[in-house]
Amino acid sequence: MRFSLRVACFSVLVAFWSVASVAQDYPNKVIKLVIPYPPGGVVDITGRLLAEQLGPKLGGTVIVENKPGAGGTIGAGQVAHAPADGYTILLIGAATQAMAPWLYKQLPYDPAKDFVPVTQVTEGPLALCVNSDSKLKSLPEFLAALKANGSSMNYASNGNGTYPHLSVALMSQVTGTTPMHIPYPGGAQAITALIANEVQFTQNHIPVVQAHVKSGRLRVLATTGAKRSATYPDVPTLQEAGVPVVASAWFGLFVPAGTPPAIVERLHAATVAATQSPALRDRLAAQGDEVVVEGPAKFQAFQAAELAKWKKVISDARITMQ
Repeated sequence: MRFSLRVACFSVLVAFWSVASVAQDYPNKVIKLVIPYPPGGVVDITGRLLAEQLGPKLGGTVIVENKPGAGGTIGAGQVAHAPADGYTILLIGAATQAMAPWLYKQLPYDPAKDFVPVTQVTEGPLALCVNSDSKLKSLPEFLAALKANGSSMNYASNGNGTYPHLSVALMSQVTGTTPMHIPYPGGAQAITALIANEVQFTQNHIPVVQAHVKSGRLRVLATTGAKRSATYPDVPTLQEAGVPVVASAWFGLFVPAGTPPAIVERLHAATVAATQSPALRDRLAAQGDEVVVEGPAKFQAFQAAELAKWKKVISDARITMQ
C-alpha cells in the first residue's frame, strides 16, 4: 500500500511538473487565432486588432486564420478538435457558443464540453431602428404600435437564427407581441430594405446601422444593452422602458477542452494587458463595441447563463435551422 501511495504521489508530481514546464515554455511557436467568419467583418477586425496586441504580451506571434462557413460552426468545430496546447484559439460569440446547439440538429462540437472559456473580450448592444420618415418617434410610441398592430408590423433581420432575428424574438416574447419576421441575406440587405420602407424596423448591430443613422436615414429608438450605449448615450435602453430585455452581442476567446489551466490563465492575463491599448479600445468603440474582459470562471458562468437564455427563446419561438 505504501509503495502504491508513493507511486501515486510521484505520478501527481510528474503531471504537475509537466504542466508547469509547458506553461513556462509557452509560447514557443506561432499561435493561431481562428476567426470563423470571412475577412473584413466586425469580428475579423476585432480579431486582428487583438492579435496585434496579444502577441507582444505573450512574448510570441499571434496570426489570424479565417475559417468561415455555416454561421461560424465550421471554424468552431475545427478548434474544438485541435490539440489542447494553447496554440489554437477561437474568437467567437453567442452565435456558436450559446445559440447554435438549439438551432442546428447536428453540430461538430459541444459548446460547453469541447471548449474552455478563456475570457470575454467585447460586447455590443443592438440598436432598435426605424426609417427616419417613420411616424414612430420614440420608444413608447414604438411599443404601443407593436402591441396594437400585431403581425401587421414587420421587421428585417440578417437571416434566420442571427442575433438581430433572435433579439427581436426575445423582445416579442417578453412584450407578448407578434411582429412578422422578414429575413435577408445579411445586414446590408436588411438595412437597405428598412431605408426603402419594405419593413418597419430592425434591431441590428451598431456597426451595421451607424453610418445610416449618422446620415439621417435611420432613427435609433432604443438599444439592447444592460446600460446605455457609449455610441448613443442619449438613447434609452429597452430596460428603461420597462422591457426586461438584454441582448448584447458578445465575443470572447475559447481554447479546446483539456488545455492546461496555467496556459488558460496566461492567455487571460495577456488579453487583459492587450485590451489596455488605447488604439484597440478606440477602434472597437468606433464600431460600437466595448471592452469587457472577464476571467475564465466568470466567462464560463456567463456562457452557461447565455446557453439557458437562448435555449428558451429559440424553443418558445420554434426556430430551427437545417
